[in-house]
Amino acid sequence: MLQRRNHQLLTALLPMCAVALSTAFGAGELHAQGKPGGTRAPLFLTATNAATNFLAIVNTETQEMEFVPTGGAGGASGNAGGVAVSGELAAAVNFGTFNVTIFERQGNTMQPTQMVKTTSRPVSVAFGHGHLLVLCVNTAESFPVYGTTVGANDGVVLLQVQDGSAGQIVSYSGGAVYTETSGYVGELTVSTDGIGGIAGPSVSVMLPPAPNNSTPLGMVARDANVYLTIAHSNLEALVVNGQIVSTAAGPTPFKDASGNLLHAPCWNALSGQFLFSSDSPGGQLLRYLVSDTNVFFDKAAVAKLGGAPTDLDIQNGLLGVIDGGMGGISNVSLFDISSEGELTLRFALKVPSPINGAALIL
Repeated sequence: MLQRRNHQLLTALLPMCAVALSTAFGAGELHAQGKPGGTRAPLFLTATNAATNFLAIVNTETQEMEFVPTGGAGGASGNAGGVAVSGELAAAVNFGTFNVTIFERQGNTMQPTQMVKTTSRPVSVAFGHGHLLVLCVNTAESFPVYGTTVGANDGVVLLQVQDGSAGQIVSYSGGAVYTETSGYVGELTVSTDGIGGIAGPSVSVMLPPAPNNSTPLGMVARDANVYLTIAHSNLEALVVNGQIVSTAAGPTPFKDASGNLLHAPCWNALSGQFLFSSDSPGGQLLRYLVSDTNVFFDKAAVAKLGGAPTDLDIQNGLLGVIDGGMGGISNVSLFDISSEGELTLRFALKVPSPINGAALIL
């Protein structure tokens, strides 16, 4: 049974990097803080990703933080989309227990309502085409959504590479698209007619020739457009109808004399014509200008962070980003986006755990 509150100390698994801005909790002080009810505020959601996994819920107006157990175990890394939202629903992956917890918004908190089992370890989730889409280590899977209820698995497709490098899954107008960071991007169909869900065969998106094909990673989609990072080649790409139609290089140089990465666009979020990408090696957010036909690099360091940002989301002019901190301390930062695409820090909070996934629910 899923419990509403839990005051256990979380054990940090995968230390990341720090954003030294403001502190809400110190290590060992992870407790349920928020209260249900009251005026609805946008909530930022992430998962603590420890052996006992929690959904961390941040009230973007009061700065209160609450931790609700998922009922499963964390452990995912190197991915984005560990948490996803649609309407009143949220989904959070439990990598260690082969399942995904479904939450429903209740006032200014989230209530766990059910758990769906996956056939391999889940790393990334997305909603689209009337389904919950789940990218697992070896499979892509779908579950139909009926209002606030998620149904039984109605589609399973084996990934192309299946080498443990599954990165992210997103929904776009043509179906679903996923990355395997060892070098594959695949598109899948998703049925919305009630007869089956996600289906293959996986259709490959042709990447540029080497050395511009290293580590396809993060994506964000709008209609038929999929904006894809080829992270270790320092490229942001626009994919339309299964083809890359435009690319833009990020900050240069992006490697030092020894070949170590200095910059890499990793995970993406959209706000109008602005695309924001987390540059994990550079500890910053990058800004691109995008259209239906082109992507251009616009500005570095629109937000400069103290550590490596690992996932982000945007809703209604509000950007939320996570980074991993030092010694198991992670950070959640919320920014307001101006009409010119400039970011103003609203606040930042520390979380005494590694965290995974970023999603805003209105």
